[in-house]
Amino acid sequence: MLLKELEKFPQEIKSFMRIASTIAGKLGVRIYLVGGIVRDLIIKRKSFDYDIVVEGDGIEFTQLIADFLRVNFIKHQTFGTATVYYKNYKIDVATCRKEYYSCWGALPKVTPSSLRDDLYRRDFTINAMAIGLNKDDYGELLDFYNGYNDLKNGLIRVLHDRSFLDDPTRIFRAIRFEKRFGFRIEGRTLKLIKQALEEEAIKFVDEQRIRDEIVLILKEDYPPKYIRRIDELIGFSFIDKDLKLDKQDYMLFRRIHRAIKFFYQRFLKYHKLQEWLIYLLGITIKLSKEKVERFCSNFDFRRGEKKILTEIFIEKRTIHSLKRKVKIRKIISVLKPMSFEAIVFFYAYFNNKRLNKNILYFLNNLEKIKINVRGSDLEAINLKPAKIYGKILEELVYVKLEKNLLTKEEELEEAKKIFKRLIRAHSN
Repeated sequence: MLLKELEKFPQEIKSFMRIASTIAGKLGVRIYLVGGIVRDLIIKRKSFDYDIVVEGDGIEFTQLIADFLRVNFIKHQTFGTATVYYKNYKIDVATCRKEYYSCWGALPKVTPSSLRDDLYRRDFTINAMAIGLNKDDYGELLDFYNGYNDLKNGLIRVLHDRSFLDDPTRIFRAIRFEKRFGFRIEGRTLKLIKQALEEEAIKFVDEQRIRDEIVLILKEDYPPKYIRRIDELIGFSFIDKDLKLDKQDYMLFRRIHRAIKFFYQRFLKYHKLQEWLIYLLGITIKLSKEKVERFCSNFDFRRGEKKILTEIFIEKRTIHSLKRKVKIRKIISVLKPMSFEAIVFFYAYFNNKRLNKNILYFLNNLEKIKINVRGSDLEAINLKPAKIYGKILEELVYVKLEKNLLTKEEELEEAKKIFKRLIRAHSN
């Protein structure tokens, strides 16, 4: 019985489950808490995923809950699933279903089924347990596939021999769970992974699905250990056939980890980093710009992510100038166009004292690079033409730092000087 563990849920979730249980009883369907939340309850690990399955019509059931609670929900008719937004929580509800795979790596076709079938379609035994939420089994653990023992013994085990052929992305998930929990992949399961890799099963999966798994892995705590395990089991030929990692790369990944921690300790005022992108930069930096562009296109990265991953090659050339003592405006002109992810990456990648000193100067003073003068101020003192205001204000940023300007009046005086220089330069 896990009733005591359920009582540790936030009050809003406990309330939601009791209401759901009552509605299920009136509707004549059975409901269960499933998946990662059950696993995490058993090992007393904090979890934020609340997944419920219904032996019945999941969407109809969700509609009744949403109406009762007067909250919004989103339905996904094709998959018989829905999402309820209650208080500050997101609860996913699904119809119990059975899956059929038409070929390796394809998305499954689903049909309504029983709880036992629904759990059997899942990736590993430790994720194939459920907790009853019905009046007669509230808080009771249902474990058809020995997941509880595997969880207690620290084993990652698939439920059937075709698991990695049906869905090769489970290979990445096996690595993720193995390293997250400090478990080991059970012997037969490891053999099935190797067989699937020999059959090149990963090639049958849409690249976008592989991308999603890699992003999840690189978002885990201390990604270097996950990267090493991917390299050991799979390699990185799915990114590029010539991509191979070596000892220097793993030293870089460790430096990236330290650089990210240092960044957060010193510069909490900045927005949160996309840490996973910095590690991905560490993996792809060995490739050519053309190969990374192809990788980004094939794996359908977002525009901003692609920009960071590809522009690093141009930035890598320009940042070399900061390996020596340079003027403030040079530091700013090189680093200001870069993403914070690129800056932190270069801090780790080059590991050069002078360059890192220049980066730290830039980061320490970045928030100070604010000028009080606006275009309207230049217009008020009759500086024309207005089309050069942008250049004046850009130059004023550098001058403000170099001369340590403190007041708006000082900035306006310098703006007039910059204006005269620009007009003189134009007339010459």
